[in-house]
Amino acid sequence: MRTVLAKVAKGSAGPLATLLAAPLLGPLAVRAEPALPGDVTAYVTRLRDCNHWGGEEATDAARGRAIAAAVKRLRCDAAEADGRTLRRRHRGDPAFLKALDGARDADG
Repeated sequence: MRTVLAKVAKGSAGPLATLLAAPLLGPLAVRAEPALPGDVTAYVTRLRDCNHWGGEEATDAARGRAIAAAVKRLRCDAAEADGRTLRRRHRGDPAFLKALDGARDADG
């Protein structure tokens, strides 16, 4: 049992062992997905925010200014190029590619 708990804590156990051991380890010991590097997490958040603001409607001038300011602050015009750079940097990391694809397709 100790070996299984060690594997679960390190993230190398199978899904069934992880599920069965979770109550023994507590809520913080088991993660649903591996942690992503900080640059990836920041980019995914930024891309989702860009998708959100890109779908907003400027119902009046003030709203249009707020949308434009958010798009500029997030540097949405450079998001595609930044994504290509990150894809090259993390090309061997399938978790990143999955996160990137999910963020790209999300509505925000």
